[in-house]
Amino acid sequence: MTEDNQNNEFKPQPLPGQVFIRPGIDDRPDYEKTLTPEAKAAMHRLTVKQHPRVPEASNERPETQVARIAAEGGAPLTAAAHLDAAVPNLESSFLDLRDPMTAPDGTKPTKSQANRLTAGFALGSMLFNVPLAALNTVLMPQFVCRLTAVDGTSGLTPANGLNSSCNLALLTIAGFVLTFVMNAVIAVASDHSYCRFGRRTPWIIGGSVLTAAAVAIMATAEILPLAVFFWLLAQIGYAMVAIPFAAAFGERIPDKFRDRADSWRGKGQAFGEMVGVIAAVAATWNLDGLDWSVGTTRTAIVDCAWGFLVAAIVTLLILPFESSSSYLPRRSVKRSDYFSQYRPPKDAPKFYVAFVARMLGVAATVGITVFQWYMAQFGLDKASVDSRFLGFHGAGAVVVAMAVCTFVGALAAALLLGRIARAVDDLRMPAVASCVLFAVAAVLPLLIDDHMLAIALYALLAGFAYVVFDSTSQSLELAILPDVRSVGRSLAAYSLANTIGALLGVAVCAVVIIATGVYLSMFAVAAIAMLLAAVLTLPLKNDGASIEND
Repeated sequence: MTEDNQNNEFKPQPLPGQVFIRPGIDDRPDYEKTLTPEAKAAMHRLTVKQHPRVPEASNERPETQVARIAAEGGAPLTAAAHLDAAVPNLESSFLDLRDPMTAPDGTKPTKSQANRLTAGFALGSMLFNVPLAALNTVLMPQFVCRLTAVDGTSGLTPANGLNSSCNLALLTIAGFVLTFVMNAVIAVASDHSYCRFGRRTPWIIGGSVLTAAAVAIMATAEILPLAVFFWLLAQIGYAMVAIPFAAAFGERIPDKFRDRADSWRGKGQAFGEMVGVIAAVAATWNLDGLDWSVGTTRTAIVDCAWGFLVAAIVTLLILPFESSSSYLPRRSVKRSDYFSQYRPPKDAPKFYVAFVARMLGVAATVGITVFQWYMAQFGLDKASVDSRFLGFHGAGAVVVAMAVCTFVGALAAALLLGRIARAVDDLRMPAVASCVLFAVAAVLPLLIDDHMLAIALYALLAGFAYVVFDSTSQSLELAILPDVRSVGRSLAAYSLANTIGALLGVAVCAVVIIATGVYLSMFAVAAIAMLLAAVLTLPLKNDGASIEND
């Protein structure tokens, strides 16, 4: 090839059908043809290599796991207590030179967006918990009792109540097991979601629609197995909402105002639980109705289905739009990713002691929560049934009184806990004292003849005690971890105490109620469980966490 032909080959040519050569576009040399191999190697050495940051798995973020612990078995108002964590998050921007107004997902919200994030997560926690608390505490016990009846009546008889307690226990336990499995699957799946709408938003939308549809269809069921199937399907849908919602909170909230956002989220969740119970009781004033008339359990369940949809719409409209995850580096999913998050830390014997202590604490509260409607409907004296509270009467008055008193007691603990923690050097003291206070409160319904008064006092004192126990036990657990770099994974394993404790509490309370025929006997179970938790809390001395060498 002559030199002229070689020059013509490298000379830029206009586009087909055009005469002119566009400066800076068509006249740029083709480096693949003009550069020698040596020049290409030199450019490769000088090129800056970009390594996009792979987002942490949701189970590795301490903030995500703390949000999950509070939502799945803890006291929501623990976050409002502002109790300093014993072990800091090593990824916090306060420990390096990063801007604390930059969120873990890389976004830097403006002041308006920061306020929207705080309001969105607080209001979302409240709105999602209203229909959830209504179903778990009031409507599902009513519905199971109605479908358990074999004579075509509403089933509101003491004998049918015991059969319903057994069915409700099996239904609840199945829901806990399914939720545990789905939590592991959904946590990994949402971490590997690559979509222009973000990693979490599509899951929240899909989960809300699935939950609403399953709950609405469940309301039409005429046999218990069909209701159980759609209730478990609703549990899958709600897990699709709860897990990504907790992960989004850990990712989108900058460190600068995380404490404030966490506090409002806890307040919203606790307030939503109380409102949900009151709304469910107010919506089911016609328990004898077996059709779709106003005031029946069926219509109230359908209202809850609409509640999940409203919660999703309002929450996503208030929150700033989530950034696209399409550009994120793709990672393959390993089989070990699903349940490896529940692996306990090594060389931490006190971790298991703290684990069992929390498991017993959760068991003491969940068992009473699940069966409180049957206790109010079938297990109290006539004077208590005829009592009134906030305009409600009968079983509804008892359940509403428990919800309101629990919220008031928990709020008082959240306001006072900071001062209590600063007044003592060892957090084991308030932790053990709260367990004893809870046990004393649980004994009151067994000693006082006025059951309405006794149960209200129990709810008030137990609500206070459980917030203190939940806050201090989490701080003690963080302090005994051997390696602060794995706080997120350790807390994920610690959250298993919520699931196992709930299973244990429901199973034992159901066995005791069916064996004795006395619903108040579950308070004795709760008292014993909390006293055992107090004994196990004593050896949890704060030795401080460390950073181990690789």
